[in-house]
Amino acid sequence: MIRPLIAALAALALAGCNRSGETPKPATQAPASAPAPASAPALSEAEQAKATHLARAAIDKYKLTSLPQACLSFLPDEQDAAHYSVEVLENHTPACGGDPNTAPRVVTLLIDKTTGAAQKDDPVTGEYVPLK
Repeated sequence: MIRPLIAALAALALAGCNRSGETPKPATQAPASAPAPASAPALSEAEQAKATHLARAAIDKYKLTSLPQACLSFLPDEQDAAHYSVEVLENHTPACGGDPNTAPRVVTLLIDKTTGAAQKDDPVTGEYVPLK
């Protein structure tokens, strides 16, 4: 049991030795890379408000959760030029209960920017399905 430990320690000690007698050269700094391309612009505050309003309306109309709206968080984003994507999460506050270190996902909505028609993600397939 002790011999393998001693062998491992010796191997580690020898790995740091420079047997060639040369002084190690300092590491050179890698050249700076070009800045990463900018991602798509975030939604404006007005678009975030519109997407959140449409998501709240869909949640009420289709009864997508029994949680009160005060216990939900909305994360609006742009799916594509024609749709908002709004992730709806549980908001665990003292009033709402739950572990404040978690925010379980309730649903993700795909909302048409022009008509306001909403679809939800199917938990099994991951595809969006129309709300009924």
